[in-house]
Amino acid sequence: MSSQFLWVTRSSPYAFLTGHHLRSAGHKPLIAPVLNIRPVSYAPLSKMPDALVFTSTHGVTNYHFDPEMAEVRVFAVGQRTARTARDAGYRNVTSADGNVSDLQDLLASRVARGSSVVHLGAAEPAGDLTCKLVSQGFAARHIPVYESLDVPSDTLRPVGAALPWLDGVLVHSPKAGRRLARFLLEYENLWHGTIFCISRAAAQPISAVAGGQVLVAQYPTENALIALVGGDGGYPLPSGKAHA
Repeated sequence: MSSQFLWVTRSSPYAFLTGHHLRSAGHKPLIAPVLNIRPVSYAPLSKMPDALVFTSTHGVTNYHFDPEMAEVRVFAVGQRTARTARDAGYRNVTSADGNVSDLQDLLASRVARGSSVVHLGAAEPAGDLTCKLVSQGFAARHIPVYESLDVPSDTLRPVGAALPWLDGVLVHSPKAGRRLARFLLEYENLWHGTIFCISRAAAQPISAVAGGQVLVAQYPTENALIALVGGDGGYPLPSGKAHA
């Protein structure tokens, strides 16, 4: 596939990693996150849990590592989150290599019912993992360690000016998808490029407002998303507007 001019909406600092991957593949990235990540205050764990759960790298980086918890079992949604956890100092890390549903299945197969499980994540998690674990018999709780805030429209105005030249947009999360959908509504009918999404959940908020094609990666990973941009794998999600 020929070189494309692509908007990376992913939060910093990982947006720059995605930009590097795109440049390596011969594309031209525009780095402009649609969400800002900010740490939130939390109370330190008073008791060591049986397992820690991370559904994003931000959960790892925004929680202060306690050396006494180096050996606690850690379950991560994907390889990058798992690698970030190991780099932070956790020694017993297992990756689900997928999405939150895969992570839930992994916990159910590896951790005894009744065990204490702590999910360290966003103030507004994409899914209700904790409640699902509780329903399966775990003593699970969620502790917010960061929040993601919408980037103001004024900050994104330069991207709006660049829309006529953009071939596509990359979306890494459902909340980013919702923010992008609101942004595109401000420029209705002005852009009809391709939206490349890491998951169906990330694509769903955009499908009704997209003027062009919405594609979903075959797997919810960065590598699969980059492969999708290159025309490898994935599947189309019908656009509500295109099929109205």
